[in-house]
Amino acid sequence: MFSPYSHSGFFNAPVSKGFLGTVVVASFALNVPFQNYCRHLFLYSYAGIFEKFEIWRIITSKVAFLDTKDLICGTLLIYYFRIFERKYGSTKFASYLIATCTLSTALELLAKTACEYITLNIGDLPSGPYGFIFPLFVPYFCDIPRVAMTHILGIPVTGKSFMYILGLQIASTSPESIIVGVCGILSGLLYRLDLGKIQGWFKVPTRLANVAAKTLGWLLRSPPPMNQSGMGATLEIQRQQQMERMEQQLARARQRDFRNRGIQIGRPQPMNPEIFANNFQNHIRELRNRQPPPADPVPGPSGLQATPAAVPEEQVTRLTEMGFERDNALQALRATNNDINLAMNILLQDSAS
Repeated sequence: MFSPYSHSGFFNAPVSKGFLGTVVVASFALNVPFQNYCRHLFLYSYAGIFEKFEIWRIITSKVAFLDTKDLICGTLLIYYFRIFERKYGSTKFASYLIATCTLSTALELLAKTACEYITLNIGDLPSGPYGFIFPLFVPYFCDIPRVAMTHILGIPVTGKSFMYILGLQIASTSPESIIVGVCGILSGLLYRLDLGKIQGWFKVPTRLANVAAKTLGWLLRSPPPMNQSGMGATLEIQRQQQMERMEQQLARARQRDFRNRGIQIGRPQPMNPEIFANNFQNHIRELRNRQPPPADPVPGPSGLQATPAAVPEEQVTRLTEMGFERDNALQALRATNNDINLAMNILLQDSAS
C-alpha cells in the first residue's frame, strides 16, 4: 500500500511531520545511545505517578516507543493518518490529537486504578504515543471509503485492511496494550460524538497556531508534490461501483413498472420470471454498451481520457489548498459529478496508497 514514490508526502501536513520526526528521534535515542541512562524516566509507571507523585511521567511516557515492533507499526500509522490533517486542517488536527490523547490518558489511569482495586494482576501500561494513534481509527473507520479489493476465505480484503492489521499488531502485544488500545478508541468515539461538548474544551488558540507557523514553519514545511499519476485504479473502482448502483436502481425501477402495470389492468396478472429476466439482462447490456456523447477527449494525469465538464473553480481551489494536485482534483470532481465530498474521499484514498 505504501509506495516510496508517493506524490503526497507531508505537503500541507506539518503537524504530522513534526509528530513523526519527534517520535522516531526520541525512540531511537532511548533504545540505542541512552538506553542505560534516562530510559527509566519515560516509563509509564503507575506507582511513580500516584505514589511518588511523578506527574511528569504522564507526559514523558507519551513521547517515544520503547518497543521496536511498536515503533515500526506506529510510524507507519502516523504517516498514513496524515490524510486527516489535510482534511481537517493543521490547527483542528492538532486540537484533535491533544483532546483525544488527554481523554485516552484519563481513561487509561482509570482502568489501571480499577484493576488495582479489584486486585487484577496488570503491569505498567506501555510507553508510547498510543493515545494519539488509536483515536484516529475512529475517523478512519467512519470517513475513509471502504473498497473491496479481493476475498480471502470469504472475508473481504479492502484497502483499509492493512491499517487495521497494524493496529491489531500493536494492541495485541499484551493485556496492558489492549487496555491502551481500547481507551484510545473510546476517546475517539467520545470526541466524535462530542459528549459534554468535549470538542470545545480542547482547541489550539489561533494566536498560538500563528506563532508556531512563523517559528517552526520553515522547519516543518514540505515542498508541493510533483505531478505524478496514480488515480487510474481508484477512479476505475469508483466507476464500477457507480455502474453497480445504476443496475440496482434499474432493477427497482423495472419492478415498480411491472407492479404499476398490474394495478392499471385492474387485475394482477402472473409475471413470467423468464420474460422479466430476459428484459432486464437486455437493458443491462444496452446500458453497458452505451457510448458517451462525442467530445474532444482530454488526457488525465493517469493517462485516462475524460470528457470535459463544468467544474466549479471554488471546489478545485478547496481541494488544491488541501495539498492535492489540480489535475487530480479536476479528474476526481468530474468522475463524481462535482460531489466534493466523494471527490475528497477518492483523493484521500489515492494519496494513502
